[in-house]
Amino acid sequence: MSSTVTIGFELSSDDVYSVAGWCAAEMAIDDANKAGDLGVKVNLEVIVSTKDRDKARQVVSDFVARDDAIAVLGPTNSAMAVISQDIYADAGILQMSSEASSPLLTNKGYTHFFRTVANDEVQGRALARVAVSHIKAKRIAILNEDSAWGEPISEIFSAEAKRLGVEPVLHYGYGAKERELDYDELIDATVAANPDLIYFAVYWNQTHILAHRLRDRGVSAVFLGSDALKPYAFLEVPSLDTTPPYHTLAGIDMMLKPSAKQFLVDFAGRFPTMLDSPQYAPEAFDCANMILECIRRAPEISRAAVLSEMQRFGTYSGVLGDTTFTPEGDLTDPEIGLYRCINGQRIFVDLVKNLV
Repeated sequence: MSSTVTIGFELSSDDVYSVAGWCAAEMAIDDANKAGDLGVKVNLEVIVSTKDRDKARQVVSDFVARDDAIAVLGPTNSAMAVISQDIYADAGILQMSSEASSPLLTNKGYTHFFRTVANDEVQGRALARVAVSHIKAKRIAILNEDSAWGEPISEIFSAEAKRLGVEPVLHYGYGAKERELDYDELIDATVAANPDLIYFAVYWNQTHILAHRLRDRGVSAVFLGSDALKPYAFLEVPSLDTTPPYHTLAGIDMMLKPSAKQFLVDFAGRFPTMLDSPQYAPEAFDCANMILECIRRAPEISRAAVLSEMQRFGTYSGVLGDTTFTPEGDLTDPEIGLYRCINGQRIFVDLVKNLV
């Protein structure tokens, strides 16, 4: 290994400064290089996987074949993470994601993967408890996209709702038509089901369309959005909502978490325009710093030594607070926050564990 090593960050494009996680990781790595205590210089480099499976696997293979590749951040998307995870595993390279939440990523026996966001097993159950126990919904409709994130989390939500005594009146999964933005059948089915709550396991851009079309058809059900909405106002239809929509967030809230206060100040000073969408910046910052700490601790600068240090890391005290992982790479005690979106603003309600 040379005197310079590279941490890759797998993203769908090279527009890195539109990604809060990249900005946070860059901060962490710049600070560490300036401190000069790593014994090696660390570069941060984007791995542009687009959203194409074959392209993703090729660029990831090219990266892990490099002698200077020491660790990987990302992807920030569960579907893309599932596509490339086996390549990183075979290469024995440490991979840490601040956003990819699919259960598929930690149920295959891999030992190289860690994440600082809650597994969708936790998120899906929390969302169902909010719907049934907090909102008191009796007629729940589930709308989900057919992805490595949308399908599993909606199944988890459905199973937990049933366990709590509420059988969903509709569970509609995306097909070819919906992927082409043809939502007529989905809208008709949802109207016919007459739900009092609609749970969306859909990314923000499609959800924005669906929310407005459903309200236009007279649907008055409470809207509940999951983590892919990064709980901003994509479910809000101000002129037609009878009640403000709910969202959950599996990341920490920098405005509320005491351990994140200094990071918030530093992040705002360096990337002020990112404060409109800062979700998962703290998670990425801690991911990057854990990798850097593994480099410091490693008896030699090699990907095997760095991975070994992470596997026996113990507790990391950082922006997220005290972080520990299960043997599978999941957080041991993740927090899920519940929010309402009112007049375009995100309003914190409470942690789900305190509500149900």
